[in-house]
Amino acid sequence: MIVSKLINIISSSSKIAFLLLFMAGTFAGFAQENPPIPVKVEVNTSQFLNFGAYTAGNAGGIVSVDDNGTRTSNGDIILLNYGETVSPALYDVTANPGTIITISHAPTFVLKNANGGGSMILRIDSYSQGQTFITTANPPSTTPIYIGGSLQVGNSSANPPGKYIGTIHLDFIQQ
Repeated sequence: MIVSKLINIISSSSKIAFLLLFMAGTFAGFAQENPPIPVKVEVNTSQFLNFGAYTAGNAGGIVSVDDNGTRTSNGDIILLNYGETVSPALYDVTANPGTIITISHAPTFVLKNANGGGSMILRIDSYSQGQTFITTANPPSTTPIYIGGSLQVGNSSANPPGKYIGTIHLDFIQQ
């Protein structure tokens, strides 16, 4: 009698295991669908990085604009509240939601005085979504990316007054 009950228990366990395996086989598995090929990422510049008006003393210093548009300075720099509007750069990124993008660029860029004489070093160092981010908007809507930087300003003889311009090359790399 003990042997027959043991066989019934083993037989019942086998039926349950078979039923579980059968049920697992009947449910479809779900995974993230593959993105469309080729993956399309579009980036448009909506606003340029602008440090606004300031003046440098004998020692120079650094003027920074973060991704929120907050301007600060250190050293011998006086921030002025007139002239061009201070702004971070704004890039509108169009891609499928969930696309992972990394922003890559050189460590520094050179800005030159439009009237000649003088140059400054620019560092990109502030990102609203981080240097690597995941897009969230469904096209045609965009994911806005604000980018700020720091400008190394020399004294007034090294960096005479004027408008300094340059090209910032950023790569938006889809992973």
